[in-house]
Amino acid sequence: MIRILRLCSTLIVIAALGSLAENVSASMAVRHMNLQQMCGAAARIFRGTVLGVKDGAVTVGGARIATVVYSVRVDEAFKGSFETFKGETIATLQMIRPAKAPQLGPVRRLSGFDDLPHFERGHDYLILATAQSVAGLSTPVGLGQGAFKVGGKVGQEIAVNGNNNVGLYVGMNVAPARGPVAYSALRSQIRNLVGR
Repeated sequence: MIRILRLCSTLIVIAALGSLAENVSASMAVRHMNLQQMCGAAARIFRGTVLGVKDGAVTVGGARIATVVYSVRVDEAFKGSFETFKGETIATLQMIRPAKAPQLGPVRRLSGFDDLPHFERGHDYLILATAQSVAGLSTPVGLGQGAFKVGGKVGQEIAVNGNNNVGLYVGMNVAPARGPVAYSALRSQIRNLVGR
């Protein structure tokens, strides 16, 4: 009975994150997206610095699901609306916390949520985020595809997503990318795509 309840809870959570996955089996299969598709699927697009990381939880289908809540100071907003707190623009992302998979002898069970990106406090990111689900969950579009770590000298920053930018510009009139790209070029492409 407990196993059935866990399965039902997991399926409900996966349905809440349905915009992220095309097929669900033992693990989630995520559709590869180019920048144009990611911008279209994102409810919020912003660059910012992670100010806080804390544990949270949501209740879905009667099951309590552990989450991680990120507070990000928005330094550049491209799409969507954001909260203002003490004079700063803030974006909050609440994502499912990947469970530590139990070790069963030489076999390790993998979580279906291992591909969820994680953000480090004090680091700078460009995030293309999904709309919040009914449960309050929101993740980067295409999991790691919509989460770009930004770094480098001011004016010469580079950005790379969890997919090493593979397929970022496919089907667009832009030179193909693989590996870090100039943040200024990425910013310009996003502004053109979202009309800001």
